Amino acid sequence: MKGTILQKRLKEFMKNVQFVLFLFLMLLCLYACNKSKDRMPDLPNPPMEEMPHIENDIDSILSKLKTNYKQLPEQEIAISKDGKMFAQYASPTDRYAHGIMGDAIEAAELVVVVDGTFYSLELDNNYVFEDIRPRLANVDEDVSLEIICIRSNLSKGAGIAIYKLNEDGLYEYAFVPEIGIRNRWLNIVAITNLDATDDIELAWIQTPHIGGILKIAKITEGKLQVVDQVSEYSNHAIGERNLCLSVVTLENEKKVIYVSSQDRNSITSFNFNNNKWEELQTINQAIDFSMPLVEQYDFSNVLLEEDNCINP
Repeated sequence: MKGTILQKRLKEFMKNVQFVLFLFLMLLCLYACNKSKDRMPDLPNPPMEEMPHIENDIDSILSKLKTNYKQLPEQEIAISKDGKMFAQYASPTDRYAHGIMGDAIEAAELVVVVDGTFYSLELDNNYVFEDIRPRLANVDEDVSLEIICIRSNLSKGAGIAIYKLNEDGLYEYAFVPEIGIRNRWLNIVAITNLDATDDIELAWIQTPHIGGILKIAKITEGKLQVVDQVSEYSNHAIGERNLCLSVVTLENEKKVIYVSSQDRNSITSFNFNNNKWEELQTINQAIDFSMPLVEQYDFSNVLLEEDNCINP
């Protein structure tokens, strides 16, 4: 009988001890949580990527572009005239072994900076930027510049892609379809208003090493349509990084384009009127494709637009 009473009291005692321990642990937990909350404001914020937001701090932005992104051999960066927009290619890749500019290293990424904010666009594995530096131009005459790139498909060759920025980042605004054959390339001649209209035109030479076709298109949102073309011209030599073999001048209040002949023995000038190329004159002079064309002849009233001249 006494054993039974002792067992009951022992069970009650143990229950009380367990209850006290439970209360103690709960209070200890509440105390620790409150102390943790008290400390939270004094802890540093979680680490975040530092982004430059100094409107005209060009040196800082250039430094960040060169240190935070894998560079192409040329390390070329486009800068807008007001110093607020930058663009470069990044993420070198050898997945397209064309080597038209002397090596098989092309770019898989486009990086753009606007007012200190960084944006990037990575191509899928079927494409590369087969180019040295993006071009900045206002092709739709809104308040912002667009980014014009030579973009190649691994099985269809080169085309042209025009990118814009919106609240979601970079997106494709318009494009020139690929040539259609692997290891075929093109080089941009000019991005400017060439005729009496208010439209911006895009001119380029398709396959400058094989029959060079000087093409021109009006730029509208979506797929660009060629409006005229003439053959046997060139603005690039295989293996050269000099993409500066065209010149735009202003003559008699009209813009004139100069390009070399396919055989490199002469320079031809063109107007663009009524959606047609108009050949103006031929200058008999041999051209050195390792040098910018503007340095090889005494052109008058040259419009020094970086869109037309890339010579790292």
